[in-house]
Amino acid sequence: MLSSYTFNDYNCIRNPLKISIMEDKLITLKNYETMVDAMFDQELLRENNIESSINNEDSVELMPMFGEINDGLRIVVFENDYEQAIKILEEYKNSVDSL
Repeated sequence: MLSSYTFNDYNCIRNPLKISIMEDKLITLKNYETMVDAMFDQELLRENNIESSINNEDSVELMPMFGEINDGLRIVVFENDYEQAIKILEEYKNSVDSL
């Protein structure tokens, strides 16, 4: 007997990680004045397994989904990574300040 799964159900079963990422919201982590500062923090996050994106006015033209969060240069992360990302950046800043 065949199960009554839809195509979407099949995709959720086959690749649940992909679906959960698609359902997670992107939120602004931090605003930046320079691309260099944003790229540095993005690399720090990447080294700690936090996915992020640098968003600016140009990215809205290429990816309209960023339109709601466009207010200049900023890093966006998935909502479920936000607290950990803040902690990583604060710990790095504190370690640099203590030198």
